[in-house]
Amino acid sequence: MPFKKLASLRKLASLGDEVVGVAPLEAGGIVAFVTTDPVAVSVHPIAGAKGKVTKVTLDEASTVALINKQVAVVKSGDALWALLDIQHKPKIEQIGNSMKSLHACPAGDTALAVGWDGHGAALAMSGHEVGGRQFVLRGDVRTASLTLDRTYVVVESGAGGQLREHPGSTPESGALARGDLPAEASGMDRLAGGLNLCALSQRGAGQVCVARRTGAQTYEAKMIDVPDVVDVAVIDTSLFVLCGDGRLRLFDRDAIAAAAPTATPTFELDLRAQGAPTVLASTTKGGNRLWVGTAGGDVIVVDAVKAGPPM
Repeated sequence: MPFKKLASLRKLASLGDEVVGVAPLEAGGIVAFVTTDPVAVSVHPIAGAKGKVTKVTLDEASTVALINKQVAVVKSGDALWALLDIQHKPKIEQIGNSMKSLHACPAGDTALAVGWDGHGAALAMSGHEVGGRQFVLRGDVRTASLTLDRTYVVVESGAGGQLREHPGSTPESGALARGDLPAEASGMDRLAGGLNLCALSQRGAGQVCVARRTGAQTYEAKMIDVPDVVDVAVIDTSLFVLCGDGRLRLFDRDAIAAAAPTATPTFELDLRAQGAPTVLASTTKGGNRLWVGTAGGDVIVVDAVKAGPPM
């Protein structure tokens, strides 16, 4: 059954500073948020409860990834920092430089870092430290998104780029599926990957590029109009768009199919948050949930609800 509404909005924390990153660890049953200026990591049970907030002595942050329940990696500028024992008093170690991006893996035990030099790194624990196994990337990777068992990347190719699906937690192996993206997707750098649906966006844009699976090895992409996009998430065949007007919008498969290019939301929810929304992520363990952070420091969780059985 498709998702039809958003419900059970809960504010889990008011961190007081801008939330800039979110990282689900479904294997560990937690979700982490990171703030900047000052930097702090907030860890919450995936069931949707208040969590632990730990201050970090970094100047700024932009992204967070969880290796396990006790170890996080934070991107600060172009550097990567490992935070050991985040549930208590973290030990901080620099583990990388010249990194374009950092991408969390909800399965845990690893994270993906993309360097400016055309190399990637699979981050993992090595003894009591976080190490990075380097490898050469297949093409110029613009952005990436990891699921429990797949890695999705957008590679610079043609006018708008190419979406590629790879097995496992890195884009090292050959692609399982591909889809060329329209020219309007050029420069979009926020990717939410999924087996049936992927979404690509750019903060402040008025469109989202959606790529629907059309065959075992193919995705077909198109642009849909959505106002003031902040971030995107996908679950199965549904798209969730976080917008600058403080609303979270749901588009089910039928709404996406009908968009030409204007899309009518299946449901939209006013988050009633402190500050403009900044980040969005989805989880499916123990229920389908959307996780939102805001510029005012709010941490919010919302349930995605499926349609009821036919009468």
